[in-house]
Amino acid sequence: MAGIQWGLDFYTGLPEVDRQHQWLFALINRLHDAEKLEPETIDQAFAELQDYVREHFTLEEQLMAEAEVDPEHQAQHRAAHAGFVARVNTLWQARTDGSESAAAELLEFLTYWLMQHIRHTDRKMALEIHARMGTQAPHNMFEHF
Repeated sequence: MAGIQWGLDFYTGLPEVDRQHQWLFALINRLHDAEKLEPETIDQAFAELQDYVREHFTLEEQLMAEAEVDPEHQAQHRAAHAGFVARVNTLWQARTDGSESAAAELLEFLTYWLMQHIRHTDRKMALEIHARMGTQAPHNMFEHF
């Protein structure tokens, strides 16, 4: 499985969110590279991912609350985050229990989920935050929402 590349498709116009997304892309690419390495290297990268994702989700949820984003959107966004954490924990436990395919499944899930979540859920969040803050999403990149 090939790595993923950051691009304008993932840009939200929220500087800290974009910086963290880029870091997550880099970490997932490290996991792609580590897939054939020692299990300890993979374990360390996934532990780092779990810590960073918690920090990132907290940031997004804080930004939504501060901007008074629609409560229904906030609830859906938080539910998506909780679903992500639950799925990662399930796959990680399967790997810990000795599943040969769990690491590859986890990496595939991370890659797909992150790309889809940023393109759709996070960009919608950014649109609403920009609207509520009286700023404009850069370059009108979000017109299709």
